[in-house]
Amino acid sequence: MSARVVFLGTPLFAVPSLDALGRLAERGVLEIAAVVTQPDRRGDRGRIAVPPVKERALALSLPVLQPGRFERASIAELTRLDPDLLVWSAYGNLIPRALLEAVNGRAVNVHASLLPRWRGAAPVARAIIAGDHETGVTLMEGTAELDAGPILAQERTAIGDTEDAGALTARLGLMGAALLERELPRYVAGALSGHAQDEALAMYAPKMTTADGALDFARPAEELARRVRACTPDPGAFTMFRGQRLVVTTASVTGGTPVEHGVVRVRDGLPHVAAGAGWLRLDAVRRAGKRTMTGAEWARGTRGLDGVRVPS
Repeated sequence: MSARVVFLGTPLFAVPSLDALGRLAERGVLEIAAVVTQPDRRGDRGRIAVPPVKERALALSLPVLQPGRFERASIAELTRLDPDLLVWSAYGNLIPRALLEAVNGRAVNVHASLLPRWRGAAPVARAIIAGDHETGVTLMEGTAELDAGPILAQERTAIGDTEDAGALTARLGLMGAALLERELPRYVAGALSGHAQDEALAMYAPKMTTADGALDFARPAEELARRVRACTPDPGAFTMFRGQRLVVTTASVTGGTPVEHGVVRVRDGLPHVAAGAGWLRLDAVRRAGKRTMTGAEWARGTRGLDGVRVPS
């Protein structure tokens, strides 16, 4: 008899995991009783943003629930579905103990880091900022505590030298889904058990905010380039230029004669900013309300750029 599963997830990262469950359902390993995702939100210019997981669930003709928060009524609604198992991936909220108790603790979480390193909301960005050379995905037994459950399986991967958070998140989403599809049948059958995380190695990855994107040119260029990658596409790395926010979407490290940090030099048609060590070349930027352009385009269209300081 197949297990009845409730899946919880919200962003694009979670969509491949939902697809993996769909394939397992086709094989008769499980039945998807419902998909739970965050409510639709008002996005840019007042448009309603629908969670990617909701879009995919509807395309698969699966029932969708969108509780704003887990309260007694929403928990009761889920328990009436009589699930045997919870599976979640980047849902966006902690799973309440009452819901875990309803499935006798049978729960699996797909997480985008090599736990116990980088528990929390922004594991991919924090790994890039820290200069980690590798990351991966973890399949763990879900608990009411933040990313603290027993580890069921892991897959490792190198972080590319130019890979930004968006590209790495997408790649890890596929890796996590493949791991889930491979290992979940064993978990359902009772043939897969986990081992406890080493709490001494736990590190936390708080949600990225706009402030995390501010570029401090007193810092080394290597560190700034990592911050640009970590903040792309969101929340965006930036500096202020002539009173307006300038988002840096792609940057690289170059050498050059040291000068006071924050000074801009146009070299070979490209804008370079002196950092605390080395130079940060602005390969692609976006001015407030404008499209993303190459650094060369920005340099050509900006008068008096050579020699100015940022932020300004």
